[in-house]
Amino acid sequence: MAVNGNYMVRETFSNLTRNPTLTLASVLTVFVSLAIVGTAVLVRQGAQNMTRRFEGGVEFIVFVEPDITDAQLAQVREDLERNPKVKRIEYIDVDATWADFNRLFRNDEAMLENVRKTDLPTSFRVEPTDKSVETVQSLVSFYRKRPHVFDVKAATEVIREIKGITTFVNNGLTVFATFLLVASSLLILNTIRTAMFARRREIEVMKLVGATNWFIRVPFMLEGMVQGLIGGVLAVGFVFLARNWIDSLMTSSRGRTLLQTFSIDSGDVLLACLAVLVTAVLLSVASSVLATRRFLDV
Repeated sequence: MAVNGNYMVRETFSNLTRNPTLTLASVLTVFVSLAIVGTAVLVRQGAQNMTRRFEGGVEFIVFVEPDITDAQLAQVREDLERNPKVKRIEYIDVDATWADFNRLFRNDEAMLENVRKTDLPTSFRVEPTDKSVETVQSLVSFYRKRPHVFDVKAATEVIREIKGITTFVNNGLTVFATFLLVASSLLILNTIRTAMFARRREIEVMKLVGATNWFIRVPFMLEGMVQGLIGGVLAVGFVFLARNWIDSLMTSSRGRTLLQTFSIDSGDVLLACLAVLVTAVLLSVASSVLATRRFLDV
């Protein structure tokens, strides 16, 4: 028996509305679990962005005072160049610093309005000859005490702090999301099972008149996919809200300047949305296939 499109749509809609309470519970559970998955992806991507400035062998960054003169800047540069433990330095001028600041705080209007370009410290990105933790830490301690140095940030410090924060958050989100994904799968499976049980007499008649297994299965599988996709679309909307909430939270962390460099780009949001939709499709398809194989005796 050929599969008819109008029949499939009609039967899928009928299955979804036959038990609206159970359908709503499935959709909401899928939504919550996928929203957590999307948030976890955003947190992971934001953490990676925080360490991006240390790519290319840079082990620590020396921030100079914002009002430093050319002579004083030359003194700091010479101090770095003459150090035998320093392999390479790169100066980040005020224009590059300002561009980086605008990227990091693009969602914080108050910060952008109150901070001027001249308020920002420029910096030297430094690659030492010996990249061991002991050597880097000794250089950081040394340059923090040098004249005209505003602050020094080391890759080891950044990575240690980032790992402590993101590992805790991601582990918690992953465990919670895993439990909810399992619950979502069981709810979708149970919804399909209930719909099939309610129509068992009709299914028997369809089989007697020559309906194929797939002709019977497809409407139930589409029911599960629709539930998963609705939950996924709602979770995608939550991802955009979560991005704004995370940006606001991090930029308002006045006591932890490192967290203020936590940034989530548009590409990160797109990746999170893609992860949510792919998970929604896989979740709904797997649950639907399992339900029809387990509970449809054909």
